[in-house]
Amino acid sequence: MEKLKSFLNKSLLFLALIIGVLFFLLPIYASTVFALQDVEGNYSLDPISRAFANEEITRSLLLTLRISVLTVVLTLLVLIPTVAWLHIVVPQARKFVEFLSLLPLVIPPIVQGVGFLYSMPSFLKSTPYALVFAYMILAMPFTYRALDAAFSAIDTKTLYEASLTLGAKWRTLVFRILIPNVRTGIFAATFLILALVLGEFAYASLLLWDTFPTVLAVAGMGDASAAVALSVLSLLGVWLALNVINLLNKSNRSIVNVGVR
Repeated sequence: MEKLKSFLNKSLLFLALIIGVLFFLLPIYASTVFALQDVEGNYSLDPISRAFANEEITRSLLLTLRISVLTVVLTLLVLIPTVAWLHIVVPQARKFVEFLSLLPLVIPPIVQGVGFLYSMPSFLKSTPYALVFAYMILAMPFTYRALDAAFSAIDTKTLYEASLTLGAKWRTLVFRILIPNVRTGIFAATFLILALVLGEFAYASLLLWDTFPTVLAVAGMGDASAAVALSVLSLLGVWLALNVINLLNKSNRSIVNVGVR
């Protein structure tokens, strides 16, 4: 009887795994076939070449990549010291800050976009890099939780007290003591920000800036195959970025383990 239960549990687990894989892979497969298959049933890379030949698409892609890098840097510079301060100095305020971080998920994007448009300084309205601050707000619910979970997994208070005893400054504590111990959360937050920026449409559309998602939506009206091909490539690019971040995280863990030994 126990063997039968074990077999059923493994079978259900395998079935759930297969369903989950198919749930993600079938849309990608269908999109790839639609993008690369012509009327006669032959496969060609012409849609991809047509897409990259469009200067507007390539320009918007480079702009979106620059915005994503700036968003990652600024978000981490703001949140890492903030989360560290919450864990060390005012841990009782974590629930309140967690509630505040949920607000971007509650407030509709169109309301956020209009409010952001009217509240931003005038010199930012003339540059697409104003989207960096909007994306920082949008990414807050995800990045805060990733970093908070990483800080919760270590004894932050003990590290703080030990560093003070040894005469370390706040900057040394954050960048030389805490960050090496929360790399997993930092890598997770980085990936979440990249995925959000590369796929965000509402803010860029409301603020009338030509980012990669907005240009891709317009290009799809004239050349659907090229737009879908670029969408698949961007999805694969995000997947590759996730694997690179995962490899970096593993390599850092192995370095830390060797150092401990």
